Amino acid sequence: MPRLHSLDIAVPALYFVAVLVLGLLRRGRRHGVEEYILMGRKLTAPAFVMSLVSAWYGGILGVSEYSYNFGLSNWFVFGVPYYIHALIFAIFFARLARRTQNYSIPDRLESSYGSGAARIGALVIVVITMPAAYLLMVGKMTAWIFGWSYPLGLLAAVLFSTIYIYAGGLRSVVRTDVFEFIIMYAGFIMMVIMLGATYGGIGFLHANVKPELFTPLGGQAFAAVFVWYIIASTTLIEPLFYERVSALKSERIALPGIIIAIVFWAIFDLMTTTTGLYARALLPDLKDPAYAFPELARLVLPAGAFGFFLAALLATIMSTVNAYTFLAAKALGQDLIWKSTAKRDPARVQPLVRRWLIVTTVAATLLALASDSIVNLWHGLGSVAAPVLLLPTLTSWSAKHAYPRRVVVAGMICAGLVSLGWQLWQVYIAKDYPFGIEPIYVGLAVSALFYAVGRLARRT
Repeated sequence: MPRLHSLDIAVPALYFVAVLVLGLLRRGRRHGVEEYILMGRKLTAPAFVMSLVSAWYGGILGVSEYSYNFGLSNWFVFGVPYYIHALIFAIFFARLARRTQNYSIPDRLESSYGSGAARIGALVIVVITMPAAYLLMVGKMTAWIFGWSYPLGLLAAVLFSTIYIYAGGLRSVVRTDVFEFIIMYAGFIMMVIMLGATYGGIGFLHANVKPELFTPLGGQAFAAVFVWYIIASTTLIEPLFYERVSALKSERIALPGIIIAIVFWAIFDLMTTTTGLYARALLPDLKDPAYAFPELARLVLPAGAFGFFLAALLATIMSTVNAYTFLAAKALGQDLIWKSTAKRDPARVQPLVRRWLIVTTVAATLLALASDSIVNLWHGLGSVAAPVLLLPTLTSWSAKHAYPRRVVVAGMICAGLVSLGWQLWQVYIAKDYPFGIEPIYVGLAVSALFYAVGRLARRT
């Protein structure tokens, strides 16, 4: 790629420094497990909305890839189904999650089903929250901006997006997420305004983009789009939602806060989808659609403004990297390791989370090095997580309808293994899933079967 202007390198570099300084900033002397894990349950409404919005929207290069290839379908795949499930969570589960003294989903599983289910849940959460897909993105972006190799760009991104978590816990994560919320929205607002002013609006896009890219399917089969509506059900068991809701000052913030967040997500999705359509119109022969957004920005924006947009892309990804790195470390250090000890000494939680923060970061980095598809990573992980966690977690809130305790561990294990095996078949044995059925459907069916058999056995 051509060398970037010095301003366009300097602005992202300053962004990295600003994030590191904010993350390491310490205010007052706060101590204790609850402070490190949940900010002492003092999260305010504005910080809740901004940090949730930025932390849950990290897949910007995946969105770039998808919107470039399939146009408006991006909004119907990575937008609408997630809004629906986020609203369901807000209405039915958010206040319940804040009202309990649980710290996490495994806490919830343990209180309802015992330690076996909690450990399985924790293990799955470790896997799905390790931010490999987001490290893949931020590593590619960093390498693209500074002209480094991908491994070097990945290493730099890992250090700048996670090192401050070790000291500050959730408070440092939220503080940087709020800053990154401001940067990511400012960058895309600037971009959309510049595109419209330079090339014109919807008329220009219709004249230069295939008509199928303005349809909900984007030229794909219905099944390829519909499966994401099932995968989006993982929102109901999203560890990030449970964490941020549990950290709130008051349960009354939860419902309106998530509704406001949905509005912000919808606005951002419309901006990214619009940017993807302009990229398809102006760069029709782009070799790697994952770079559609930065390549388009380089074409459209002047020096300095281009650098700021690059910082916005980095902010969108890194806000998710830090959030999920911390979630993975908590699931491993607290929910899996600490809860497996004979004596659960609260004083050991923070050291364990810090220690396993290093382990999960290294593991996610290695996974990012081994994978080359952002969207495939999302699809694969979501297809295993939902069958394992969805029914046990959602039914745990009702004593009457809870997953039968005698079969819950077997149900979780079998649902996950069947879903994983279904995917491995497609990767190593055939080019398609058995009978053409997506793995998430099979896994959920297995989970539902164990649930039904367990409840029937309890009645007889």
